[in-house]
Amino acid sequence: MIEQQPTSAPPEFIRLLNQAIRDSGLTKAQVAFKADISPAYLSRLLNGVRGVPADTILVRLENVLAMDPAGQLFDAAGRHDSVVSRVLRKNNGRTLMRKLAPLTDDDIGTVLNVAEALARKYHPA
Repeated sequence: MIEQQPTSAPPEFIRLLNQAIRDSGLTKAQVAFKADISPAYLSRLLNGVRGVPADTILVRLENVLAMDPAGQLFDAAGRHDSVVSRVLRKNNGRTLMRKLAPLTDDDIGTVLNVAEALARKYHPA
């Protein structure tokens, strides 16, 4: 029987996670504890021995590391977070994403301001 070797997380994911941990000022052990994962698991992730974790773990890591905007670990892992998936399932979600693609950062900032105003108007907190 051939034993399958684990697939490591993408290098960009590992780089981003390492950077976020450094930027957080927390130790790896503290991050692991707060994200409810073992320090050994986090170490294996960062050393490319483990693949991309489950979505729930990615969300916990992003929360512990106060990553803003949220979803960066998902992007680096080549996956969509639940919010992006929900938008893409909407009738015009993919069309919206394609229309945003050629915009500059300033243009997207303007679109974000309009989206925030619409969210406040139609879905107040």
